[in-house]
Amino acid sequence: FSPIFPIFSHFSPLPPGPRSAPSVHLLAPPPGEVSGPSPTLSLTCLVRGFYPESISLQWQKNQAPLDQTRGQLLGPLKE
Repeated sequence: FSPIFPIFSHFSPLPPGPRSAPSVHLLAPPPGEVSGPSPTLSLTCLVRGFYPESISLQWQKNQAPLDQTRGQLLGPLKE
């Protein structure tokens, strides 16, 4: 098993104002997906409470960017 991590960066230029670091939560796949016959799993990264609002997220495996053609990237979704 190779861990997969999200990597964040801010777009520039940064707007004026106080900065807030993101709160990051990685959510496990649903139990039915883990025990099911499908060879794929859903990974969810919940990022909240940050400013400025424009960030970039990149999934990495073994410190290398994941090929976006191997999966489906949804979002971002605003609360």
